Amino acid sequence: MVLLVDASTSMLFDGKLQMAKQAAAAMGIMGLLNVERVSVYAVHGRSDRPGVFAPGTGRTRIRPMLKFLEELEGGGSTPIETAIESMLKFHRGRGVAVVLSDFLTLGDLNRSMNLLYSSGLEVWGLQILSEAELHPNVQGDLRFVDSETQETLDITNASELLNVYHDQRHLLQTTLDAMCRRRQGRFLSVSSGFSFSTLLFEHLCRQGWVQR
Repeated sequence: MVLLVDASTSMLFDGKLQMAKQAAAAMGIMGLLNVERVSVYAVHGRSDRPGVFAPGTGRTRIRPMLKFLEELEGGGSTPIETAIESMLKFHRGRGVAVVLSDFLTLGDLNRSMNLLYSSGLEVWGLQILSEAELHPNVQGDLRFVDSETQETLDITNASELLNVYHDQRHLLQTTLDAMCRRRQGRFLSVSSGFSFSTLLFEHLCRQGWVQR
């Protein structure tokens, strides 16, 4: 099992990175308890080389893995498709690749998914969005600022924008789900506003991502 944690600046918003780390910890522990080979990669744009928790098996790897995740800090503007390519420069072996990200990118995700699959990895995508991203409360004239590129967008009619935004968000989720399923994987979108118990038992367990 390969866990790729998106630690870019956009993931620092509203607890998304914290939830990604919690989900990665839960899946990593399950993998290690089942004697699977588990590795963790984190790309945050501060270096060309991703942060790496080296592949290993067994219960003795649980504490070091949790320490790696706990100390992981976010930042940088590396998009998730670039993060995937960076990870593949160092990873060896087949299995499952779990990508934990908001997947908010203008890049070519289809190419990234192909690279993972052609490397012998099933593609599992866990999308983490904030409550503000799922249910934005906006009205009037607005200026949006990209947290990673600092590009701005001025809006004069928020209600029309919201309709377009929700259509595009649903399209992204539908597209990601299809991308993962075509590559023998699965996809799940969750809110960073969930408690850890809700994430674990109501979503990851119920959807078969981890077992009790």
